[in-house]
Amino acid sequence: MGWDLVYWDHSYNKILLLNFSIVIALFASLRLFSGTIAHINASDELLKKDNPAFGLSLAGVTFAMTILLSGTIYGDMGGDMMSSAVAIGVYGVVGIVLMAWARIIFDKLALPDISLREEISKGNIAVAICDTGNVLAAAIILRALMIWITDNTLEALVALFSGYVISQIVLTGMTRLRLKLFSIKHKDKSVQEELQKGNIALALSFAGRKIGTAFAISVAANLVVYEVYDIKMFLLPWMAVSLGVILVLKLLSFAAERIILYRVNMFHEILEQRNIAIGALQGVIYLSLALLLAEL
Repeated sequence: MGWDLVYWDHSYNKILLLNFSIVIALFASLRLFSGTIAHINASDELLKKDNPAFGLSLAGVTFAMTILLSGTIYGDMGGDMMSSAVAIGVYGVVGIVLMAWARIIFDKLALPDISLREEISKGNIAVAICDTGNVLAAAIILRALMIWITDNTLEALVALFSGYVISQIVLTGMTRLRLKLFSIKHKDKSVQEELQKGNIALALSFAGRKIGTAFAISVAANLVVYEVYDIKMFLLPWMAVSLGVILVLKLLSFAAERIILYRVNMFHEILEQRNIAIGALQGVIYLSLALLLAEL
């Protein structure tokens, strides 16, 4: 009698198994994807050099792909097997390409004074942590967009790309603003120099803020109505909502840090002592508040 409570649909399960097979195939390309984008020989880094930075970067890409592909599986599976397979394949490949672009944008525009390829190849764990935070942020936003979009058409892909472009403008702009404010506050230091020197505490704080900002941007998927017939109408509201939620997140995190890290000299602990515990806690505070906002 208990089996009556278990939902079983042969047609649905066939589509599910097919989609899962496509996901596994995409996963099989992860090592090649990570190495190709960074222009690094993955086998050499993992097996010959035992490079922990590349391993961390690859782990980040793997988890990011999990987040991304969960957005494709989340979609409607009510159609036939062929249309479902094409949809998950197309969105999966498009997602991988957009994640690759996110990495290039991060390397060339957000942190132009740092070469991701060179630093990760040298085993710089701090830079690898920032790279991981960036790909996870891109995956979180792409997943939110894929769930938000309700159909599998060319217009839907345009909407996905448009939302992605807006998110990258906001993410890159926030990163550049953070770097500028840091250099103004600490005239003899810069974020990029600290990361090149391997400051893991700062990298953890940086990555936490990056991922938290992505969750804040993803809130727009819950508040902005997807309109397939007029994509231009959601562009401005999407950016406005994203910036508004980021501002709220900034205020909440500022207050939370003053309470949780009461009387802690953040500059001394993160930049002078390179206190990984404080850097991780600062990043988690920001990330946790962003996750709570995303669930409202």
